[in-house]
Amino acid sequence: MPKLLPFPVLFTGLVVGLLLLITSQFVTSMKHLDKVINKSSHSSDKVRVALLLEGPTYDQGWNSSALESMTELQKRFNFSLEIANNIKPEQITKVAEKYAANDYDLILGHGLIFSDPFTDVALRYPKSHFVSFNGEAPHPNQTTIRYDMKPAGKLVGILAAKMTKSDKVGYIMVDKPTEILQVEGFIEGVKKESPKTSIVVGKVPDFNDIEGAIHTTRDMISQGVDVIYTTGDSFNLEVITEAQRAGVFTIGYIADQRYIAPDYVLASMTQDVRQCYRIIMEQFIQGDLPNGKVMYGLAEGVNQLSQFGHMVPDDVREDLERELQNLIPSRGSYGG
Repeated sequence: MPKLLPFPVLFTGLVVGLLLLITSQFVTSMKHLDKVINKSSHSSDKVRVALLLEGPTYDQGWNSSALESMTELQKRFNFSLEIANNIKPEQITKVAEKYAANDYDLILGHGLIFSDPFTDVALRYPKSHFVSFNGEAPHPNQTTIRYDMKPAGKLVGILAAKMTKSDKVGYIMVDKPTEILQVEGFIEGVKKESPKTSIVVGKVPDFNDIEGAIHTTRDMISQGVDVIYTTGDSFNLEVITEAQRAGVFTIGYIADQRYIAPDYVLASMTQDVRQCYRIIMEQFIQGDLPNGKVMYGLAEGVNQLSQFGHMVPDDVREDLERELQNLIPSRGSYGG
């Protein structure tokens, strides 16, 4: 018969065993907590976001769309949001520095004007991430969003070529480098659909040159152009109205502009600012926002062809839908 151990020995062994078990569970818990605290995703923290606007928040256009988008996304992602609007070019660096110095995680500049100042500030505040539009982004904590407009322009060019009766179509552009790719896409689309169709490209110096845009419209109409794609958000109302008076079709831009002339606006190439910011915030919260240049376009739903006007035949609509599906897989890289 085996010899029984004294009770104090058994008790001591039991206590030591329990202590070892508790210690092991504590170490495991601490390792798990460390992983949660130090993971790259921002989902467990209250992310601090600043939105910088060069204009007013009530313009019913570019700036107000950004504010509305971010306010809507704030409810979904539960981040804190600070707005700075009507910022002059010479103020951007100081404003961006203020937010970066106060440990804001994400600083958004809604436009090209923010790109260069952000490049300067980002180098000194590596813990903040800076996002702007249509500029450069040389630093690891910097992203610039570019609209991939060449495929969009090609789709519109095909529509214009299908709807012209005079075999003459027009394109009114703002004379800026960022507009060139869409013009090239438009020309490709027209020539793909109808090689015999001629293209008249009219340039105005800036987005607010309403008189210049009206003059360009009249000049195109006098040359026999019967479909005009107008890409100046600020002067599209006047261009569409002028074309309507002459019985000329137009294609709108940025917003769905069929309401301006329901019998003459064939469709609009829209830019969904909400979708753009939705992608940015989803990627940032998940820790997946790329640095460098990022292209958003048809594939991401940021560029969209609106519903067609009643004058566009069903077969043309079906052809455009097929062309859209062909264009989407041709998308390139999204960052770096």
